[in-house]
Amino acid sequence: MIVESQGVKLTQEIFRKAVLQANTRRKDDACRKLDFYNDEQSSHILTQIASVYKKPENINPVSVNITRKIIKALAVVYLQDAVRSIDGSKQDQKIYAQVEDSASLPLKMKLANRYAKLLGSILLRPVWRGGKMDLDVLTPDVLDVFCGDSPEDLLGVMITLFDDSGRQTEVQYSLWTPETVQRLDYRFNVIAEEPNPYGVLPFVPVFSTIPTTDFWLPGANDLMLVQDAINERLVDVWHTLRFQSFGVCYVKGAKKDGRPTSTIDLGPSAMLFLPENGEVGFASPDAPIQDSLASIEFLMKQAAITNGLPASSMSLDPTEQSGISRIVGNSELEEQRRDDIAMFAKVEQQLFEVFRAVWNVHNQADKMNEAATVRVDFYDPKPTVTATEQAKEWQGLLELGLISPVDILIERNPDLSRDDAKAELLRIRDELKEFQQFV
Repeated sequence: MIVESQGVKLTQEIFRKAVLQANTRRKDDACRKLDFYNDEQSSHILTQIASVYKKPENINPVSVNITRKIIKALAVVYLQDAVRSIDGSKQDQKIYAQVEDSASLPLKMKLANRYAKLLGSILLRPVWRGGKMDLDVLTPDVLDVFCGDSPEDLLGVMITLFDDSGRQTEVQYSLWTPETVQRLDYRFNVIAEEPNPYGVLPFVPVFSTIPTTDFWLPGANDLMLVQDAINERLVDVWHTLRFQSFGVCYVKGAKKDGRPTSTIDLGPSAMLFLPENGEVGFASPDAPIQDSLASIEFLMKQAAITNGLPASSMSLDPTEQSGISRIVGNSELEEQRRDDIAMFAKVEQQLFEVFRAVWNVHNQADKMNEAATVRVDFYDPKPTVTATEQAKEWQGLLELGLISPVDILIERNPDLSRDDAKAELLRIRDELKEFQQFV
């Protein structure tokens, strides 16, 4: 019986260490992706250089950030901010408008879309901070999650809290469940515990695609491989240009003090005495620069194509291309955006519910109605048309009763609210009446 107990403990310890190692690799991988996206690639490139060159200290790191370019091109749910409408009382509408503003929801949701594409899985956390609502975008490098029967059945979340000292012994963890909030030390011992004031997990998962077996999705692993290959080739090209861009002087048959020599001091006033058949000249290295550049461009274009983008988006010849032009006419990217919008519609619904739960706990006298719901209208990109074509389209929709002049004015100026647009239309109507006598 004792032997069996020891065997069970040993198995559990081996499993615990295996899980810990897997989580460490996952978090390191997330840190690396974030570094690549945020233009902090130099330390990773130096590691590559050290594995190839004997004197890495003499080699300069070089990179072109295709990771961020492709991620931004793929994350197109929020080309323009979604329009959120609250089905509830005027107080509910006013409160959520405050939440959108204080939490910087347009910018945070665009970042969430990009980070989900990059990292595969992230969490959004509505939080009451400084007397107002805010929204944290939490990345896998500081997260551990506990799921139920499916990856979307979130049962618990643990956040790593790093200390400014950088010492491992100062690291703490915040463990959330629907019932409790615990503070753990670096050995995962409970040092503080309190009830969860919200009664729910104040976290909303965001995925790059629908998870099936695991909460943590791979994200942009293919981009990391391509980015590594491009960085390596760029370093090679730069190193080659540095040492082989100029002609090299050579002297055949020369001797110094009667002995063959490999170096001779030369200058404008120098004179060389060469033996019979001696020769002085300059050799021009023939480095395969163009071939290397062609291979880099090939990698960049293949990375774009395999992610549903046109090869022209990675052309070395700069071209102006808007987010709309990338999508319209690109069936693969259009389908991908529709799938992403379906997922983010669910995220927006969950986010609204968590915002309401957190808000109501901290604002007992000014609560949001539990029956209130949110409707989200995502921006629909359209192909570029001429002013004449646009006017004809608006006129047709007006005649069919499908839009009003207010909708047209808001489309022309998305920063206007409906009330502002109505006021502007009334001003325009009055001015037209005023000047009609001069027509």
